[in-house]
Amino acid sequence: MINGKIRTILFAGLMSCFSFLVSYAQPIIKTSVDKNEILIGDQFKLTIEADFSPENYTIRWPVIPDSIPHFEVISRGKNDSLYNNGRLSGLVQTLTLTSFDSGKWVLPSFQVNFGPVKAGDTDYNFFTDSVPVTVSFSTSDTTNLLRDIKPIMEVETVNPVWYVIGAGMVLIALIIFLIWLYRYWKRNKASIPFQTKTAPYEEAVRELENLKAHNLSFPVEIKIVHSKLAEILKRYLSRSKKTDFLNKTTGDILIWLSDQNQDKNLLAKAAASLRCSDAVKFAKYLPPVVESETCLQSIKEVITVLQKQVQVQTQNPKS
Repeated sequence: MINGKIRTILFAGLMSCFSFLVSYAQPIIKTSVDKNEILIGDQFKLTIEADFSPENYTIRWPVIPDSIPHFEVISRGKNDSLYNNGRLSGLVQTLTLTSFDSGKWVLPSFQVNFGPVKAGDTDYNFFTDSVPVTVSFSTSDTTNLLRDIKPIMEVETVNPVWYVIGAGMVLIALIIFLIWLYRYWKRNKASIPFQTKTAPYEEAVRELENLKAHNLSFPVEIKIVHSKLAEILKRYLSRSKKTDFLNKTTGDILIWLSDQNQDKNLLAKAAASLRCSDAVKFAKYLPPVVESETCLQSIKEVITVLQKQVQVQTQNPKS
């Protein structure tokens, strides 16, 4: 009975001593890398872990510069807390590094300081492990196996004549398409779509009547009337003949009228009116009111004669 009590007392004392030693255990620093061999410019991770009791020690984390001999720090992870049974038991940080110097290098050690919480306790200075890292241009082949020599590959020869023939056919097709496109554009350009609800003759007469409202005593009004005279005649011809006369010159219009009419008096009136309009437009000529009114009347007579010819041709298409 006495021996059992002694054993119980001794066991309790041992457990108390163990708990005391654990509570005052020294801090531990662990250093590791995810790979010891990298290619130039490749990245690897350095992990620093500190196990300590925050109740007994404060930690001063190592200061790692951005540039280390033969190594460069790419990024720094934040200091994460480690927990054991719900209690803070340490800190860990992961850094990403790279190297552009080929060779076998060693990451240096960094100092970690642990200060006691209670005055009079021991102050500890630890250093991280020095980690070797090999930096190379390419992964070396350690198998040293002999490999078969690849046979010579025959180059397929293609007769270039077919390429020339194909290119020639494409070029000919392109030329034919461009010619067709040009003719189509020219044909559609020639047929000016002057389609309105009013007939060509009625439209021309109405426009001529509107010109009479202008006061031919003023230079501005004179220029408007004479510029409109030529435009009204060209528009009438374009609509009635289904041909573009808008870009024709006075000489072109007179030649066409000469071919279409035998009445020299009518042709003379058209020539006088159109040339007077050109003089007003280009030479800044200001004709008297009577001359302007005569030009307006002459253009109306020309359009009326042409309209009668159109009506005759419509009634007698074979003539």
